[in-house]
Order: sequence, then structure tokens, then C-alpha cells
Amino acid sequence: MKYQFDLLPKEYKSLPRDTLGIALALLTILVTISAIGSMSIKNHSELSSVQAQVDSVDAQVRSMIEKTGELQPPVNEITSLQNSINFINQNLDTPGSSLVDFLATLEASVPDRVVITDITPKNFTNIRQSFTISGEAATIFDVLEFAKRLEQSGKFTAMLKTTANATQDDGSVQKFTLDFTYKAAQK
Repeated sequence: MKYQFDLLPKEYKSLPRDTLGIALALLTILVTISAIGSMSIKNHSELSSVQAQVDSVDAQVRSMIEKTGELQPPVNEITSLQNSINFINQNLDTPGSSLVDFLATLEASVPDRVVITDITPKNFTNIRQSFTISGEAATIFDVLEFAKRLEQSGKFTAMLKTTANATQDDGSVQKFTLDFTYKAAQK
């Protein structure tokens, strides 16, 4: 017969083996691992389907951007047209167009009962110089009306130099001399 003495207190003794507890713990670990694996596979499949949707929407956006780019007019044509317009606007005050404006405004300012007989100088290359007009009018009021119209056009400064009465076969006329200067349009 053998005697066995147990000198360790109960707090330090190990628990008896619980095979059922160990089996349940292993089963819980296996179920947890399989659940994590299945959720990982499910998440991966969901992510791939969402990524496919994102890729299709991205392709649609890119095609929309390309179509919009095709519909927009080319920038170089717009720039070319803008440069042409700027060139025309800058050259509106060239001597040719200024001379047309000079003559058109002068003609519009002459009243019906005024006849211009002479304009000096005859050289119109510098239209900003002082010009002298000689002419005849029915009355002094027609001469004053002519000077007033030149001033009111805003493009001329006029100054009446001389007036004189003259007699002709069918009555008297008012001869006059008028100095004026053309003021070109300011840029």
C-alpha cells in the first residue's frame, strides 16, 4: 500500500482536467476563425462589386468629359478671333477711317443754305491741323448755324474769322471765312 501525502495547500493545486471545457474552447476558436474567414471573403466580394461600380461610373465621367471637350470650340480659334477683334478695334482710329469720319461729320454739319467754296489746306494727311473754310450763306444766321453745328458735333472746334456782304444777280449773300480744327476720337 502506498501512501500519498499532499502537502500543498488547495490554492496551489491545479484543477482537474476538464475535457469537455477544452473541447468547447477549441470548437469556439474554430468557429471564430471560420466566421472571420467567411466575413473576410464576403467583404472582399462586396468590395470588388463596389469597385466595379466605381470603375463604371468613372468611365462614364471620363466619357462625359471627352464629349464635353469635343463640344467646346477650340481655344486657338477663339484666341485668333479675339486677336482679330482687338486688332480691328485698335486700328479704328487709323487715318483712313478718321478721314471718313472727318468728311462725314463736316458734311453733316453744313446747313442747306450754306455753300462751301474752298477749304485750305488741300492736304488731308494730317487732319488734326487747322483748316480754313471759305463759303457763302444766305444770311449771317446760316453762317452762325454752321459754326454751331460744327461745335455741337463734338469733333470740331470752330471760330468764325470774317464775314462780308456781297451782292449777286439774284440778291445778296453772306461771304464768310471759318477756321476749325478736327478733334479725333480719344482711345
